Amino acid sequence: MGHSSGEESDISDSEIDEYKDKMYAQLRCGKMRVRYGDKTLRCPFCLGKKKQDYNGKDLLQHASGIGVASKRKPKERAGHLALAEYLKNDLGISLEPPSQLAIVEHKPPKNEEVKYVWPWTGILVNLPNDLKDINFVRENEDRLRSQLSRFRPREVAILSDPEGQTDHSIIKFAEDWDGLSDAIAFENHFKLEQYSKTDWKMRKCRKDDLYGWLATSDDYNSPGTVGEHLRKTGVLKSSGELQREGTARRIAHFNRQMDESNKRMQELKLKNRQNELKLDMMMKEKVRLVEEHNRKIRQMRQDAQRNSRKIREGNLRLQQELETRRQEIHKQQHDKMARKGISIDRTTAEAEKEKSANENVLVDLAALKQKNCCEEVTRLVDKYEEDEEDAFRKQCKLEKDLTRKQDLEMGIAQLRVKLEVMKHKRAEADTANEIDKISEELREKDEQLEAINSANEALIRYVFCNS
Repeated sequence: MGHSSGEESDISDSEIDEYKDKMYAQLRCGKMRVRYGDKTLRCPFCLGKKKQDYNGKDLLQHASGIGVASKRKPKERAGHLALAEYLKNDLGISLEPPSQLAIVEHKPPKNEEVKYVWPWTGILVNLPNDLKDINFVRENEDRLRSQLSRFRPREVAILSDPEGQTDHSIIKFAEDWDGLSDAIAFENHFKLEQYSKTDWKMRKCRKDDLYGWLATSDDYNSPGTVGEHLRKTGVLKSSGELQREGTARRIAHFNRQMDESNKRMQELKLKNRQNELKLDMMMKEKVRLVEEHNRKIRQMRQDAQRNSRKIREGNLRLQQELETRRQEIHKQQHDKMARKGISIDRTTAEAEKEKSANENVLVDLAALKQKNCCEEVTRLVDKYEEDEEDAFRKQCKLEKDLTRKQDLEMGIAQLRVKLEVMKHKRAEADTANEIDKISEELREKDEQLEAINSANEALIRYVFCNS
């Protein structure tokens, strides 16, 4: 979209890149002068034109605009493209508009805010003939969009009046603040080149290139094809209205987030309270079960001791009875021998003596067997008591470890709920430090629980195998 005439000789479109590199090299080595003083810049390809002195951004807009203007000659476009590249790469000049550009450029003289068509819309008039062919509207719109690519248009539409004439184009930009900045940059480009809405209305137009501006309420309410199209596709908004709407949306969004966070916190607190009640009931039930279990263990130990004592007493009584029986037999034999005296012959005496000896042997064998049996029973009872003591000690240790494990698990569950609640209270002071502290404590308890689980595996197998 340039606006100056060509030079004496020209190049073909295929030679634009080569000529641009040549001009860029001359600019870098100083053969072509751009700076005139500390703040004044001039276009070396437009010397003698009406406007010569530029600041950095204005000159970059000038060079970039002519560089992509389809009406300009290839040689002129290539030179301005080289100048734009030199300004960007070597002088560090950028085209990005300042954040307050909308306010500075479009502040109305009165307190009333200027309203623009939203989504932000630009208007192009005085389309060249090669863009007016109604048989290639889509292709022409793509070409025009490519020429305006540095303003990042979202949509380009070429309008036709009822007679089929195409002399206007509508440029749609993004709906946010970035889109407004692009739209203002679009309008400022035409203002700088004196191809703005004011120039068009003041009959300053030269039939050689495009005129463009940002659509306002005047265009929106105007009769004709452009006004009708704007009323169908957009609404009037000021930058202040957009800002207020954005603020209202953000406030509503934050309020929803706060409501959701508060609701989630209440749910977590309720869940935490329910878990605390359940844990309290579980602890009471656990204490009752442990006491019941210990009572049964004590009863079993008492029964085992009582049975062992009965067995020992029974064995001792049997030993005493055998000894008494043996003494009675011996005494009977002695008395019998004394009564018979000499009247019993030798053969009979020997037979009685042998019989008595046999009875004594049987009694001694029975006594010895009983003694061995008592010793074996005593050994088994002692071993049983030792095993019971060992199993009882291990079971007590297991119960103690299991109680510790349950306490750890309950503590971990409470910490997890507390951590979840803290994550929803990010707005409060010292929340981050509290979250880190709880996370570290939770990690330590997880490690302790893992160590207890590992240490208790063998003991649990032993207790269940011997229960």
